[in-house]
Amino acid sequence: MPVLNRKMGNDMNDLGPLAKPETAPCVKLVQACLGTTWCKYGKQDLIGLICAIDEKFKDQTFPAKIRMGVSGCPRCCSESHLRDIGIIANPKGWTVIFGGNGGTRPRLGDLIARDHSADEAVDCAQRLAGYYRSHAKSHERTARFMERIGIDLLKSELLSLIPYIPLKKVK
Repeated sequence: MPVLNRKMGNDMNDLGPLAKPETAPCVKLVQACLGTTWCKYGKQDLIGLICAIDEKFKDQTFPAKIRMGVSGCPRCCSESHLRDIGIIANPKGWTVIFGGNGGTRPRLGDLIARDHSADEAVDCAQRLAGYYRSHAKSHERTARFMERIGIDLLKSELLSLIPYIPLKKVK
């Protein structure tokens, strides 16, 4: 285990940019596992997907914070089912989950898409986040948003606009 050779001060700047508080509701956390790079169970290139997510979601604001979980295999080490947006690798591609939440009122997210390319998964996550931004109440997290609107409304309004997701694939 590496040892830090310098003492950390009490300044938040010593912890780097990820430790700084955000000024608006945005993507607060993208939790990811080790993926194919370091894990024998990894099914897809997790590092490439994380870079694409970072590029698409940086500097965006939302009605409430968004936490994302990206897991390199169905073991879901990054708790993707319990995140606002979860993306999970499988041998055929990526699965997208929306509306999960941990905490005192946990909720498993809804399955939105499965077996898609990395580009399609990131695009789907971005479209879900955009729909959430446009239709959620202030400070309403995705779990409460999904409880309020329901998966049927989301399917009818959003999924018909995503050409690579046939509605029959969503259960």
